[in-house]
Amino acid sequence: MLRHNAHFLVSNRLGIMNRKVLSKLCKFSSTTTRSSQDKDKIQSRIAIGTNRLSTPQPHGTFPSVIATAIQNNINTFETTLDKEEEMRRGMTDAIMFLDDSDGSSPGEKFHFREKSLKVIGKISYRTCTNIECGDADGNDDKSSSQRLQGDVLQEQNHARGDKSNINNHAAQTTTTIYHNLSPWFIRETISKSPLVEMYQNLAPVDLIYCAHNPEAQGTEMIMKDAPLEDVREHVKETLIRAFITFEQLVGEQKIGSYGVCSNGLGLSSSHPMHLSWEDVLAASAEAARRVHGDVLGGGVADGEGAGNEHVNHFSTMQLPVNLLEIHGLKVANRVKDYLASPHAKDIAGMPLPNQVQIHSTRPLTCYPDRGTGTGYPFKLVDYLIPTAEDGSGKGWSHDFRGIPAFYTTVLNETMAHFDATPLLEIKEEEGRELTMEERETLDGCKLLQSMIHDLDANLSSGHLRSFAAYEEDLYTKVIPMMHGTFEELDANSAAVLQRFFQAHGTAVRYSIAKTTRQLLKQGGDGVQRYDIPDDMTMQEFAIRFLLEQQCDGEYAKEPSIDRIIVGCPKAEHVIEAVQAANKGETL
Repeated sequence: MLRHNAHFLVSNRLGIMNRKVLSKLCKFSSTTTRSSQDKDKIQSRIAIGTNRLSTPQPHGTFPSVIATAIQNNINTFETTLDKEEEMRRGMTDAIMFLDDSDGSSPGEKFHFREKSLKVIGKISYRTCTNIECGDADGNDDKSSSQRLQGDVLQEQNHARGDKSNINNHAAQTTTTIYHNLSPWFIRETISKSPLVEMYQNLAPVDLIYCAHNPEAQGTEMIMKDAPLEDVREHVKETLIRAFITFEQLVGEQKIGSYGVCSNGLGLSSSHPMHLSWEDVLAASAEAARRVHGDVLGGGVADGEGAGNEHVNHFSTMQLPVNLLEIHGLKVANRVKDYLASPHAKDIAGMPLPNQVQIHSTRPLTCYPDRGTGTGYPFKLVDYLIPTAEDGSGKGWSHDFRGIPAFYTTVLNETMAHFDATPLLEIKEEEGRELTMEERETLDGCKLLQSMIHDLDANLSSGHLRSFAAYEEDLYTKVIPMMHGTFEELDANSAAVLQRFFQAHGTAVRYSIAKTTRQLLKQGGDGVQRYDIPDDMTMQEFAIRFLLEQQCDGEYAKEPSIDRIIVGCPKAEHVIEAVQAANKGETL
């Protein structure tokens, strides 16, 4: 058993306090056979992204996801800047739980190898309000006092608080998002990072920091219509300075290696936000030369690492690759073939990394704008949806032959509830005009019936592709329209509508999954055609597809993708990913 820093563990009171919770939450796959090298190899290519753990979770969920993943031969974990402390605590709990010397942990006892668990952090974006950024008067101007060295403005959002607030200047909040990869910002981030503390005190953990979306450094220049060659040269120079800092941090034993996580790597060269893989590797080589000395001799190093072994510590490229965004596969193949070439280092004339791992981000999520704008994502997944209104049974959306039957029942009962025919009959039978209140009720019922009819019609329109877009439309258009129509709904009517929206949400999930599957199977309009078996979920097919891709170049003969990063907010989702990998072709 590896020794850990006792003070680090005891001072944070981790491990022991959560053992009972973890024992209940951890899941272990019955398909895991540690004697099967092929299965172990496939499973180890699944990585866990923890961004979806940002939503409130029961106590112990974070470490249970990590422990379950480790138990199933997964060794790579990705986190975001705002979840670093949760990752530190979760990883520490999971390691202590699995490395328990008294043998009380369920499943097989683990003996961790040094630096066998990879944790990947990201550096780039920072968010602040007008008050936090130094504009105490709430002004909207982009004053220099709001910006730090290296900041590049990405977007600003304005929100008005309570308009009755007499302190009007304090009622408006401006949220600003900056992108920063300056050496100062990187060192400032690392100095406060709980991941560094974890890396230095937990022997099994290796730490990789990625520059996140470095192409965003060119945003302001693009907005000013600067020539693309100038934009890309600026981004490359920014990367060199950032990589120099990362190389120095490796020498200072604060991180193990570094890389990039970029949407731009998956974009074609004609796109303004494209990031060239050649520029990334060249920047890493130049950074290594300046820090460690010119590999060809005679170079002058710029960092404290001068005279050290000529090593390039760039290790990781993360980019979007999924069934609809496949350009990243070409990038992965070119990177691997280039590095495998016996002439690569001679051609570069600088120290290239010995090996670069390629990670697929967003394997189940596609953005119409390829992640460069504000478009809503759509998921390449089937949904586990209720077969009955009370939720007593559930089934996968691809196994249904139509929208769940209970939805139609709820729809009809909702339309009947808001049927205003009795009001019209009163006018005709009693021979009187409707009162103001009755007219408002009549108009409101007609509007609600029309709205419900339109929502129902959308299910078969083929236009529903994103549940996030559906929810946004619901909360920003449909519900506000209802509130504007009815000053107040009676309790019974409110309950009827609530019941309808719950049933309609299930129907929307089914409709989205059906439309997405048809799109993938039919192909066309820039979409490759996929032969997805009717009895297989789209997520299983998507993961298997990526696992099966092989480099097709002259030199590299290996899988195109080394890690597929899947979001797993619960331990059982880890098992689903593992089982999908197990069913794939043995590599």
